Amino acid sequence: MSQVITFVVAHARTVAASSSSRLHSPVAWNRKQQYYDLEAGETERIPLLYGSECSRAALRQRAKQRAVDPNRVHPVALGLMVALLVFLLLGVVIGVYLLLLTIQRPWPVSYPFYLVERPAWWQYPETLQANPLDKQAVSDVIVLHTNSEGCLERASCVRFLQDTEHTCWTTHQDHIPYNFLIGGDGVTYEARGWKAQHGFQQLPGRNTTLVVGMIGDFTDRQPPEVQYAELKAFLTESIRRLSLSPHYRLHGVVNATRTANDAAALYNQLQRWPHWKGLVESRKG
Repeated sequence: MSQVITFVVAHARTVAASSSSRLHSPVAWNRKQQYYDLEAGETERIPLLYGSECSRAALRQRAKQRAVDPNRVHPVALGLMVALLVFLLLGVVIGVYLLLLTIQRPWPVSYPFYLVERPAWWQYPETLQANPLDKQAVSDVIVLHTNSEGCLERASCVRFLQDTEHTCWTTHQDHIPYNFLIGGDGVTYEARGWKAQHGFQQLPGRNTTLVVGMIGDFTDRQPPEVQYAELKAFLTESIRRLSLSPHYRLHGVVNATRTANDAAALYNQLQRWPHWKGLVESRKG
């Protein structure tokens, strides 16, 4: 009986020791072979240890990334910033388009604008010398006829400009007085242009006015339709170039030294146009 009690007590101690070893040691007791199994104990502890180490490594990696790039922008925030910038640019484009629509156009122009610049018809050494014109202040256009023979082709129109320039230079040591001339060929010829004051001493508004000459005598007959069409194209082009106010005033000329009906046919037509403000008086011949 005493042997049985001794065996039970020894077995109980062995079981207790085995349980304690499994909790606190990687060594496990093998009941069948009656020895401690080191590998079995390790296999019970490794998964928990591995998971814990991986979690700590991941946390350390994230902390390291934040430390390396503390100013990194989140992709969602970056996308919102790009979308906002696109909307702002779109708003600016729409605003500019609506502003252009508010510019008063004299009429829809279907006839193209043709311009022959001064160097193309005047190739002599006398360069244009005239007071500069403040194009931001230009608000008036005076249209008058040249009271001469008309021209219906490029060669004759160029000849008229050359003869007029030569006469003005040899007589008054001055250049052709018009800002522009429009021929019966439907072409605008640059005389003094948009940047220089006109040369008519008798006409008002030297620094606020463009003077346009219609080549020909239009007291009793109308200019050709193509000449009117080019005048409309010229006015629209001047507005487009910001060289003429969209709210400009259109005038003719009353010349006391000429007949009362001077350029009557021309002005009878122009008075039906938008922006017409009547005739201005020429102070001398």
